Amino acid sequence: MSNQETLEYILELLHDEEGISYKRMFGGYALLKNELAVALILRSEVFMKVDESNKDEYKLASSKPFTYYKNGKEVSLSNWSIPSEILEDRDVFIDWFFKSYQVAVNKKIGKK
Repeated sequence: MSNQETLEYILELLHDEEGISYKRMFGGYALLKNELAVALILRSEVFMKVDESNKDEYKLASSKPFTYYKNGKEVSLSNWSIPSEILEDRDVFIDWFFKSYQVAVNKKIGKK
């Protein structure tokens, strides 16, 4: 799937949720809820916002953080790939999405 097709699929999963929007970013998309970035869609993958509250779930699912190279050094973001089996179950995806939304909210208000 292309980034565009991945976006369309995710928007379909989230069609009942309020406050969902997106914007172009880094050659892909940022997925937002209430104007807070919750996920990135890059390389035809979905990378959700992660912190200590939900990182273990991603590790258990063998997910990896989004990385890129800058000035010869690898940079990791706090967005981790979401496993394909999560994308196949709408209810589970919504649960993971809202956990990542809470990470974004906490980051915005300065909680660790």
